[in-house]
Amino acid sequence: MSTASIRFISAIAPVDVESKDESQLSIIIPSYSPVKPKLPLRWQVAIVGLTCMCTFGHHWSDALIATLKTTIEHELKINNSEFATLISVTNLVNTFLCIAFGFAIDKFGGPLLSAILTAFFLAGAAVQAGATTNGFNSYHVLMAGKIIAAIGDGSLDNAQHKIFTTYFAPGNGFALSIGLIWSMANMAQYVGQSTANVMSQNLGSYSWPLWTGAIMGLFSFLCAICVFVLDKYLRSHYQVVDYCKRFDQPSGIKVRTSHWSAVRQMPFTFWFVVLFATFQTGGVDSFVSVSTQFAQQRLKKGAVVGGWVSSFYLLVPIGLTPFLGMFIDAYGRRVTILFLSGCMFLISMLLLRFSETVPTFICAYIFYAFAQSITSAPQVEVVRSIIPDPRYYATAFAIKKSIVQASIIITVTATGKLQDLSSTGSLEGAVTVWLVYAFASMLISGVLLGACYTSWGQRYLPAVRLSQVRPRHVEREVERLWELRRHTVAEEGKRDESVMPKQKELTLKSPVPSSVSLYARWVALGAGFTIVLTAWVIFGFGVEWGAR
Repeated sequence: MSTASIRFISAIAPVDVESKDESQLSIIIPSYSPVKPKLPLRWQVAIVGLTCMCTFGHHWSDALIATLKTTIEHELKINNSEFATLISVTNLVNTFLCIAFGFAIDKFGGPLLSAILTAFFLAGAAVQAGATTNGFNSYHVLMAGKIIAAIGDGSLDNAQHKIFTTYFAPGNGFALSIGLIWSMANMAQYVGQSTANVMSQNLGSYSWPLWTGAIMGLFSFLCAICVFVLDKYLRSHYQVVDYCKRFDQPSGIKVRTSHWSAVRQMPFTFWFVVLFATFQTGGVDSFVSVSTQFAQQRLKKGAVVGGWVSSFYLLVPIGLTPFLGMFIDAYGRRVTILFLSGCMFLISMLLLRFSETVPTFICAYIFYAFAQSITSAPQVEVVRSIIPDPRYYATAFAIKKSIVQASIIITVTATGKLQDLSSTGSLEGAVTVWLVYAFASMLISGVLLGACYTSWGQRYLPAVRLSQVRPRHVEREVERLWELRRHTVAEEGKRDESVMPKQKELTLKSPVPSSVSLYARWVALGAGFTIVLTAWVIFGFGVEWGAR
């Protein structure tokens, strides 16, 4: 046997594969093709552009129902609790479904799931439009369309992030790609939201905005098919480095690991970030459901003006998020940005709650726009940077999103009930709920930021510190944190004096091997499940309140 054959056998020996005799392995070696050329920049740009287009239809239609709230309540003859149920059913479907899709995305990849999910969304968007056409006006058919669309749009962003985690490394274009996709998403949502009431009034039916959203869904589905085909082409013709793999995973070898085992191994740092997202993202996203009607009430204007004003918050992230992504790629500071978003959310809700003047209202919406625009990309980056195994990014993101969806259900249903209890249908009292959410998000992000700069935080939550530093300084910071955790050095150093930097980073991000850490992680997992279960119970109450 040749020397190359012996080296090849030695390289794959530790991997869990079926044993074969030496002659079989020697035959396999010549079948390897010559080294493929490096992936050109133009193809990276193409994959980013098409992936961004996949989200266009979903976000175009995302806030149409909320923007048309006044019209839909009038045409379908439903109350605020029934409308809250209509909005919340999307989130309810995804409390568990997005976790299953997260497993599937990690297993089958982002391109395939993007095509499948956009197909579901297209079907749901068509059903929603049909439910409002030619005077049909069926509340239950409209809800059925929302459920079908929810199957697709709930995990579509996760599939797209998975594509970017494959093609871009942290600190080397990943944050920029996330910023670009959110810029495109907000552009689509702005156009859809700001034109919905205009089309409804000028064309004589509120079904026209929904049919336009269905057409945009068809466009996104075709783009998703192109992404799937292009990904296959690039992998077969170019050297595509998969940045989702662990550093010690051999190329071309798939290591089988239980997804549920990966969930149990999520570090406590991850659950801290999930807690922040529960209040920050849950609060910011749920406020969208009433932003148009709130603008109408505060400004005492019609639906068209309310739609234009409420969609203003989408203009800021269109230009800001790509530059924010570039900043994160270059300088890190992800936790600092999360803290700033929490503070801006708190300021906006304080202004809305304790002042009723128009200038203060406009100022509050400006702060809300900045809070909304700088929270998504850092959260995606933080989740990727703190989990020990990058192969399970989609699973981790799905867990976070599931709990956030539950938080949105609780908020939307509760505020809908508070509005119904108001004799004038005012949203003033409901703003208190978002104020509490904003204060909690600011407090939690402040704790995370403090953990980045205190010795206690760096010792027990080192992954937070690693997500804060500049990407090019991560290796140096790993060495410093490794020395800080002397109990880890004492334990590992006796067995191996030459631990690789990547192995040290993996150890720092992994859960601390102690009973206290295990108990804390199980409590966090149980708390997340409790939030989801509570959301289902609250949703049931919402259905009963609407029936009354």
